[in-house]
Amino acid sequence: MQPGSTRTTARKTASTAARTTDSHARKQRAWQQREQLILDTAQRLLQQHGLQGLTMERVASEIEYSRGTIYNHFASKEEIVNAIGVRCMQTLTEMFRRAQHYPGTQRDRLAALSLAHSLYAQLHPVELQQLQLLKSPDIRSKISSEKQQSLLQMEQEITGIALDIVRAAIADGELPTSQPGVPDSIVPESIVMGLWSMGYGSSLLQLSGIPFNELGMQQPLDMMWLNTHKLLDSYQWQPLSERFDIQQLKQTLCDVLYADEVVLLKQNENKKTEQNN
Repeated sequence: MQPGSTRTTARKTASTAARTTDSHARKQRAWQQREQLILDTAQRLLQQHGLQGLTMERVASEIEYSRGTIYNHFASKEEIVNAIGVRCMQTLTEMFRRAQHYPGTQRDRLAALSLAHSLYAQLHPVELQQLQLLKSPDIRSKISSEKQQSLLQMEQEITGIALDIVRAAIADGELPTSQPGVPDSIVPESIVMGLWSMGYGSSLLQLSGIPFNELGMQQPLDMMWLNTHKLLDSYQWQPLSERFDIQQLKQTLCDVLYADEVVLLKQNENKKTEQNN
């Protein structure tokens, strides 16, 4: 073969490879965009009609695709709900990452996790309810092990962030390892579980529709900030809340870490006020 022919063949081969790569990338983008459209549509249907009103046929009809196309992405509506859950957890994880890298004390960082959870619950109440669906054994039984693993990995990442902060506080001397009635080996798990339980319970109460104001009580997610610091104080996590202004800390964290979320929350509240008027 002549040198010129070799160069021409090489150019053709490279051009073909480039076109193949571009085609594959376009197909991947189209797949991902279609999957996000399916999830957005399913999330809206869940909000409007609940789990019973969510069907593969209805999703397909809403986005004008065949049922087969929907099944190419998800084997069941339960797997769609699981994927929505993963997407919600990704948003919360990103907020937790911001808290983890906040340039303050370890206590500040853990408090920021509590604030992140509270803001998320107020901004995404419907998504939070949908996450609760995934706790049902009946739902989980219809989700493949692979899909369940995706959600589990997100949950592990979130709890890992919290545990890392607590362990760093012990290493920094902010948090005593010796705690009355709590074995030293499970102090991090004890604190994280306490905050998790508080956040989970506060979120469910916030969604319950109970008229707390009429009962002479503040909203559960508003109380969560105070209760977080009382919990940390009970473990003698330094500095104790009596030594600084917890409301000023909350404002600082909102300004530095969660300014966009606070603006969005205020916009949502203004919309509700306008609708009520």
